[in-house]
Amino acid sequence: MQIPREQMNEIQIQINEVFEFRGGIPGFEQYTKFVVFPHDDYFSILQSSEEEELAFIIINPFLFFEDYEFELSESDLEEMGIQDIADVIVRSIVTWGNTLQEVTANLMAPLIFNAKNKTGKQVVLYPTSYKSKHPLLREGVELKGGNV
Repeated sequence: MQIPREQMNEIQIQINEVFEFRGGIPGFEQYTKFVVFPHDDYFSILQSSEEEELAFIIINPFLFFEDYEFELSESDLEEMGIQDIADVIVRSIVTWGNTLQEVTANLMAPLIFNAKNKTGKQVVLYPTSYKSKHPLLREGVELKGGNV
C-alpha cells in the first residue's frame, strides 16, 4: 500500500492514547504499550507506559524529507489490521547528537501506527536506500517555530 504524502500531516496522534506494539520495538521487545506526547511542532515523545525510563524522540519524517516514500507489505497491513490508508500514521525515531548537525532520523525502520485499532509496529524496509541514521538537518537549514 502506497501512502499518499498529502495524508501524512492530516492525522494527529491524540495525547494519552495507548498504542500496542504487539512484538515490542526491536531491542525492547518486552515493552508493548506506548503513548505519544507532543513536544513542539516537530518533535514528540514515544513513551513506554510500562517502563518510565524508556522513551524515544520521534518525528513526522515527511516534514523533514520531502521525497520520503515507501510501501507497506501486505503482511504488515494484515498484521496491523490496516484496511484504510487514512488510518495510517508514520513516525521515525530520532537519535540526538551533541550538535544539531549530529541529529539523525531512522528512515530505514519507520514506526507505523494504526490510528483506528491503536496498534503500532516498527517496520524495517528492505531493500531500501534509506539509512537508520539519516541526517535530520542539512547545512544551512533552520527550523521555524517550536523549540529544539
